[in-house]
Amino acid sequence: MRSEEMKIRRILSVALITSSLVAASIGVTHADDSPVPAATNSAAYQAALAKYQTDLLQYRITVIKNAITYRVAMDKYNADWAIVLARYDAAWKAAQDQYQVLRTAYNAKVAPLAAIRKAATDKADADFLAAIAVAGVTNAQLDLALKNHNAAMDAAAAAFKAAVTALGAEPVKPVKPAELNKPVAPVKPVAPGKPKKEDKKK
Repeated sequence: MRSEEMKIRRILSVALITSSLVAASIGVTHADDSPVPAATNSAAYQAALAKYQTDLLQYRITVIKNAITYRVAMDKYNADWAIVLARYDAAWKAAQDQYQVLRTAYNAKVAPLAAIRKAATDKADADFLAAIAVAGVTNAQLDLALKNHNAAMDAAAAAFKAAVTALGAEPVKPVKPAELNKPVAPVKPVAPGKPKKEDKKK
């Protein structure tokens, strides 16, 4: 009985050792066949990332420099604008004042001529009304009164126009000069693009 038990134990021991060796062999085989994931922090990515960080820093610096440059430009523009605007307003006011002086003088010359025309038209109106108010006036006399009135009115208008023309050209109202244009704002720099990480190989 003991000899048979010893045989059975030896057989089981051999079987266990054999199965262990087979399992280890299979494990090694599977381990060798598994793909090794590629490194995501390659030298190319690190270089691209370093360049991106440098570009981003330069971009931020450029934004501030542009803002400073623009503020300086605007300060100078505002100072120059204040000087130009003062001259502009002064010149415009002087032109308007000069026009008012010339217009007043011109109107003063036209006023007596207009009074003469009014006196002539008033006389023509009075003569016409007197002519048609005569008792027993005939159609021929009425027609003559109309013609005389029209002629007197035309003569008064022509005399006034000739007298005004003799004064010379009337003053021309000044035209306001064009406004100044503000300086153009500096162009904002474009932000650098961040590099993408490399995909893992499957």
